[in-house]
Amino acid sequence: MIKTNPDMQKYMDKILSLKQEQVMSLGSELEERAAKLADNAAIIYQDQTISYGELNGMSNRYAHFFQAQGFKKGDVVALLMENRPEYLMAVIGLSKLGVIVSLINTVIRGERLAHAINISEARAVIIGHEMIDVYNSIINGVRLKSPAKVLVETQGLAINIPNGMESLNALLEPLSTNNPETTSSVSSEDVFIYMETAGSSGLRKAVAIPHKRWLIMGCQFTMVGEMNPDSVLYMCVPLYYNMGLNVCFSSMIISGCTMVIRKKFSVSNFWPEINKYKVSHFNAVGEMLRYIADQPVKPDDGENPLKYVLVNSVRGDQTIPWYQRFGIKRFTEVYGTTEGVGTFINEAEISGMCGNLNFRALRQGEVVAYDSENEQILRGEDGWAVKCMPGQSGVLIGEINELNKFLGYVNEPEATEAKIIRNVFLPGDQYYNTGDILQLHDGDDISFVDRTGDTYRWKSKTVSAIQVGDVLNKFFGGIDEAYVYGVKMPGMEGRCGMAVLVLLEDVPLDWKGLVDHINRRMPQHARPVFIRICEEIDFKRMKSKLQKEGFDPSLIKDPLYFFDPEKNAYLQLTMEKYEDIVAGRIRL
Repeated sequence: MIKTNPDMQKYMDKILSLKQEQVMSLGSELEERAAKLADNAAIIYQDQTISYGELNGMSNRYAHFFQAQGFKKGDVVALLMENRPEYLMAVIGLSKLGVIVSLINTVIRGERLAHAINISEARAVIIGHEMIDVYNSIINGVRLKSPAKVLVETQGLAINIPNGMESLNALLEPLSTNNPETTSSVSSEDVFIYMETAGSSGLRKAVAIPHKRWLIMGCQFTMVGEMNPDSVLYMCVPLYYNMGLNVCFSSMIISGCTMVIRKKFSVSNFWPEINKYKVSHFNAVGEMLRYIADQPVKPDDGENPLKYVLVNSVRGDQTIPWYQRFGIKRFTEVYGTTEGVGTFINEAEISGMCGNLNFRALRQGEVVAYDSENEQILRGEDGWAVKCMPGQSGVLIGEINELNKFLGYVNEPEATEAKIIRNVFLPGDQYYNTGDILQLHDGDDISFVDRTGDTYRWKSKTVSAIQVGDVLNKFFGGIDEAYVYGVKMPGMEGRCGMAVLVLLEDVPLDWKGLVDHINRRMPQHARPVFIRICEEIDFKRMKSKLQKEGFDPSLIKDPLYFFDPEKNAYLQLTMEKYEDIVAGRIRL
């Protein structure tokens, strides 16, 4: 049983109060922090320190600008920018109007990027100056609603703004830094952001997140990390990630701590910056921890200020060096989905567990029996879902209730409905199907087993197999059919991508053209690591067998290839290369 620190009880009280709609949002929380902690450092970015008062004031300019342009509650603005303080200022300012911010992945390209912007039906888009060329490459495919403004955040640099775009910095500079009156009209139930997710199947979608969800997560992680205004949080994941905006940023605002923002993760700069900024808290994804622990051992590894690590997707054995070598006080793993129905936290720090079905006194979900062959949840003779017993594995489902809402996917009613299970244990109840297989343990602890559906996790990112397959099928260079799935890689978390290609008769595969096509249309983590050439295949029937065979040449007679990042090419996978990959001598 986890005992709540008396100083943290107020955050539990706030969570429980959110069962009822109230005037509470990101904007109202920041205005409270700015009033009480005006001179405290809110953000450190490179050589810049921004206080809570300054962060609130500069964010207010965004609110006043968009209000003057006629933007109101429920409108949408897309945001395409790399990590920096202005990203958060835009989110804060727009949220004070009740304007929904659609967070756009900066890694995706081509039609996927255009689709991510279009699906939100945004009335404007804010782009960082570093994304101008990327945006221009898809501009003909973007459909913005009126007034269809394209605003460039320049960071104060002298940048030539292309025709059809405006310098946002110049428009903001003369505006008031006073709090807008509209903050008091934004409630905890209002939609805060749209965030991209792969879900467990199909193409990538945008999910709607209410202020309530953001506030609850901020309170939860403030409690778990025992954060306060003296804490310093290191943030180096993209802000358009759940871990970025909904975990790091929420706990920063709720706790009133200082957040160090990095544009992206850097192994070589990690410990120097942890020591430089006296960082106490680090929120990460599993791959980061492996990269850090793989660095050469130093005699002073334990001499650092870091005390709390929160991580998503990590193997149990990876926690050992953080306790023993780096002297961490608390190491907490969390399981959650972007859709946000429940947050499952391994507060007891039990090795191998990714969470618990309870958060303090709140029950958040269940693990239920699952028929993998027929892809459905098992129900007993009474018609109710069958709960797993400790030691058994099944699908994790999160209860949809007054605290954990599921607002669904933006403009995707069928996909939304497919994720909701009704009449599960009682008439009229509703649960969100995570699509993930977890094992239940004593004490309601849970450990991750695998994914159902057609998505998989690689390098701590979720990949849509359908989306990758769609890209491959659109390559005009010898491919008749393409199917994608995830295969396990020894010593790595999750699964890496493998594509089965059926080639056209008498048409040679243009390997170089295929690599160029893949690199243009998908991020590196989504690129298939392995390719298997088959003459013909019943993929649905054979998928399980294909996954079990993995990429082992001793089991597979079909031609096999692997992607060599250094040569930027697919090379034949021989037995010798296979052994090098398994032993870690070849890094993929």
